[in-house]
Amino acid sequence: MSLLKTIKTTRICIVVLAICLTLNSCLKDNTPPPLYDWSVPNTVSFQDNGGSSGGGAGYGSTTAPYPLYQFPLTSTNDTAGFSAIVIYGPNGVAPEDITVNLAVDTAGLNAFDAYNSLPLIAPDPSTYTFPASVTIPKGQYQAYARVTVNVNATPNPNAIYAIPLMITSSSFGVVSTNFGVEINYFTIQ
Repeated sequence: MSLLKTIKTTRICIVVLAICLTLNSCLKDNTPPPLYDWSVPNTVSFQDNGGSSGGGAGYGSTTAPYPLYQFPLTSTNDTAGFSAIVIYGPNGVAPEDITVNLAVDTAGLNAFDAYNSLPLIAPDPSTYTFPASVTIPKGQYQAYARVTVNVNATPNPNAIYAIPLMITSSSFGVVSTNFGVEINYFTIQ
């Protein structure tokens, strides 16, 4: 009887494993770049928001429909901020200077909130700044877009604010469909 149960359990495990391996082929490029085994070359996208030093990094999570990064901002000064990392890959460094244009994606934040049932609030645009574009230098694979937030202008320190950034275009390469938008949420401490 025990042998029959073991055979039955093994068959079920094999069927489940086969289903998982089959469904895995349906995934998009949902592993954060840079991964040098991608089959799509010349991709421009966002990467984990650790900033240039990695200290005080944003803590990323791969959520649907866009990656989500958390930044606890300290209100000891008038301004605080974080860096969004824009990368080129996966097959090496930028062959030329690549200008990457950025914008706020309010529709992306609304889609993210609806999908995840979250009450993230877009702050007033006058309370933060970020560059309209960044350049990934030739021979490099990343650039930093510094987002600065006026922490004294936020009306509610208990609210969870989010700045949804998107890559609108790139002078070279293809903008990633999965990592062309990122949601950066923050609280004021």
